[in-house]
Amino acid sequence: MRRHKLNWIWIILLGLFVGSCEDYLDRSPDDGLSEDDVYKDYSSLLGFMDRIFQNGDILIFTHGINSYSNTYVTVGNLSDEYASVRDNDPSKFVNAGNWLENASTRFEIGSKSDGANFKSAISRAYTGLRIVNRVISGVDQVKSITDDQRRKLLGQAHFLRAYFYFEIIKRYGGMPIFDQLWGASDDFDFPRKTYQESNAWMQTDLDKAIEYLPISWPDEEHGRPDRVSAMALKAMTQLYAASPLMQNDLNSIENKGYGKEMAAEAARSAQKAINAIESHEYYRLMNHDEYRSIQLMPNSNQFAQPEYLWFLRWHHGNWSAFVRAQWLTQPYDNKTGAEGTPYNAPTQNAVDMYERKGADGKYYPITDPRSGYDAVKTTNPYSDRDPRFTNNILVPGEQWGKNLQGVPYYLTTYSGGYSENFISTNQFTRGSQQTGYMCKKFIWPEASVPLFGEAGFQLYRLVAVYIRVSQVYLDMAEASYEATGDPDAVVTGCTMSARQALNKIRVRAGIGELPDGVDFREAYRRERGVELMFEGHRWYDIRRWMIAEEEGVMQGGMLGIKIYQIPESTEYRYEPYVFETRSFSRRMYLHPFGTGEILSLIHISE
Repeated sequence: MRRHKLNWIWIILLGLFVGSCEDYLDRSPDDGLSEDDVYKDYSSLLGFMDRIFQNGDILIFTHGINSYSNTYVTVGNLSDEYASVRDNDPSKFVNAGNWLENASTRFEIGSKSDGANFKSAISRAYTGLRIVNRVISGVDQVKSITDDQRRKLLGQAHFLRAYFYFEIIKRYGGMPIFDQLWGASDDFDFPRKTYQESNAWMQTDLDKAIEYLPISWPDEEHGRPDRVSAMALKAMTQLYAASPLMQNDLNSIENKGYGKEMAAEAARSAQKAINAIESHEYYRLMNHDEYRSIQLMPNSNQFAQPEYLWFLRWHHGNWSAFVRAQWLTQPYDNKTGAEGTPYNAPTQNAVDMYERKGADGKYYPITDPRSGYDAVKTTNPYSDRDPRFTNNILVPGEQWGKNLQGVPYYLTTYSGGYSENFISTNQFTRGSQQTGYMCKKFIWPEASVPLFGEAGFQLYRLVAVYIRVSQVYLDMAEASYEATGDPDAVVTGCTMSARQALNKIRVRAGIGELPDGVDFREAYRRERGVELMFEGHRWYDIRRWMIAEEEGVMQGGMLGIKIYQIPESTEYRYEPYVFETRSFSRRMYLHPFGTGEILSLIHISE
């Protein structure tokens, strides 16, 4: 069964969302709608909630630009995945240690919005909470509603409330419980909760979502969260709650290790989600031969893949601008402005996560002598690497695309190459250091104005995927191991060990089972970094693991690659170099609050 683009019947209500709800804390009681409008009938209340799915205004379109005050970057630029080849990029303020909310950091640090087109991640979550709380609090006011309709409304609303709340607490830590609507005259003075208290409340929403939601929706409504989506989100949120950062109370930020009991709960939830996936009529772990198409879909009428468990199926019309601004540079782009030459470049730090095949045919981390990497690192460092490397990363000198006469194009980001020289002199990029790499995961050779014109950008589509099947196996591997300390132990209530879950992803990737003698914690974290690279997870993972302050993660030198031709030879020399020095201190593990939030939440503390 394929999931295709079908029209949901969106209910457009007169005056919809006229009132301001840019900030959940503004206590606006009506969002411009009367109760009669919202609760008129089932279709009216469903339409009110369905605004969340309609476009990228509330749920974040993760590949977008100028969509949540992010200009041209993603949270990957805040982690060791990407470097921004763009002067005065918002991520550079954060990476330099400037975590105060301002116009340059607001896409991720802060809760304000700068008008209709610039809504921060936190602002969007607050808006979503307002909507779903209206649904939950007033569903019983709807006349002539069937039990099935009520369950579907509440199931989605409880799922979305948990999701939006999770988006807030994974940034800020524990927060007050946002479980009701407040009027302008209501007392808004209530205390902040610890992360564990916040998580406990969030789990009650997910339990209700699992109870109420159908196992799947009809094809025309695929994309709404279903029971499997809720099970996967439950496992993910419990894994976060078990992580070292989340063991702190409101007065400490230190590495206290994993919460083993919560890790065991996360493992049991992941096992239930895996069981549901493996028995589902549609969801599945896609196979090795399909790997490239997990992210790239033919831009015909398809909008989902069997691996997508929770995603935003909306696709922006101005697609070429996003691809150009995020991942392309000269000569693949014909523009020289802010959306042309600048791009987000993978770092050498990210490249080093990919394992290499040793002489015995097994894949090892490149720091393991059995990988044979040291013998080739200056002459042929990309040989025999994890196949996902060639799926995700473009390297200097790699053939990519052809011109209209069929002549191959090659990536000229090496020293003295066309792209490197152009970037070093362009007014938007000349102050930035380059890494030498380009992201391949989300682009295709025809995505090039000089080669194919605008039509080339329409060959494939990307949607924002928040949870996919492979993540559930990775969640299982981490949770089971951290609950038991043994990769081969099986948590009570589970049937799969951490090693079995990890190997499921490794075998699909084509690198085989984990060899003996490899540290398991390092292995699952490396596997998570590779499998989910550039998909919006790494920034939150390195913070919840409390490793961001380690040298080479978010502290100290970030590496790129320089390639030089050896004189009087056809061979090249590869040399990593430090292109940027970043600063990360322990206080940065949790996001700072904006002034408006501190004033609104009297008992809140940072």
